[in-house]
Amino acid sequence: MFSFKYTFQAKGFVVLVALLTGMLLAPADASAVSEDPNKLSYGTRIGMTMTILSREGIGTANAVIRLKHTPEDAKVFCVEYLRDSSMRCIRDVIATTKLGDRVTGNCVARTWTDMHGSNYSFHGSAKQSPEMIQKGHLSESDYLIRREGSEDFLPNYPVASYAERLEVFQHLCPGIAK
Repeated sequence: MFSFKYTFQAKGFVVLVALLTGMLLAPADASAVSEDPNKLSYGTRIGMTMTILSREGIGTANAVIRLKHTPEDAKVFCVEYLRDSSMRCIRDVIATTKLGDRVTGNCVARTWTDMHGSNYSFHGSAKQSPEMIQKGHLSESDYLIRREGSEDFLPNYPVASYAERLEVFQHLCPGIAK
């Protein structure tokens, strides 16, 4: 009836199915922001964290946090988000997650660069932007964050990574955004 001339390669298929299943089963409003002071979040999914190796110049114009995406970080993502405790999952997550080894900030200028290489600026309380509050993108307790090259402020939606960007800034420049 039907014949296939190609062999099925399961290697990447298993990882793809695990990723898609994890995305569909994870709570949409769960934040990946880490409660561990020695971790920084790089994305919106549970377990998307990096380990902080060192901090220099925190709160200054030359703040630097050095990071590493460790097998332990990948394991949390695999187990908690993908529901896969295999070593293969850990190796695949480490191999396919491309992140920088540091985040940097200028707390005087209120700017920073995240582990993805994206640049942001902090513009204070959302109370200064009633239109964002009225549109439902921010609440009065939120802050105005702008990605470099954009005219718009980031909305506080889980998919927009607002909380993770704010977390990076708070680690680099503590006390400005409380």
